[in-house]
Amino acid sequence: MDEDGSPTIQQTRVENLSSSEGSIPRAMGRNKARRLKEKGKANDNYAAQHEVVASLRLMAEQNALEAEERKSRHEERAKQIQKEMDDKEHFKLHSNE
Repeated sequence: MDEDGSPTIQQTRVENLSSSEGSIPRAMGRNKARRLKEKGKANDNYAAQHEVVASLRLMAEQNALEAEERKSRHEERAKQIQKEMDDKEHFKLHSNE
């Protein structure tokens, strides 16, 4: 202490160091908690992205199946129409005989 009773610079540094040492674990704990929270959010975002990707893949597969079914129905209808036209043509040819 100085002559007037106030702490010296060295004593102040030691006292501040001692008081801050107690807060270091809390600060480290807060930082770790924040990092873990951010990591959890990142994991949640990653999981959500994978869910979206899986949903989009499923939708794409369903759309492909539906397109294939439409194509098949269209081809069947085209065959049916062609057969009807052939039958009419055949009927015309043989009805004039």
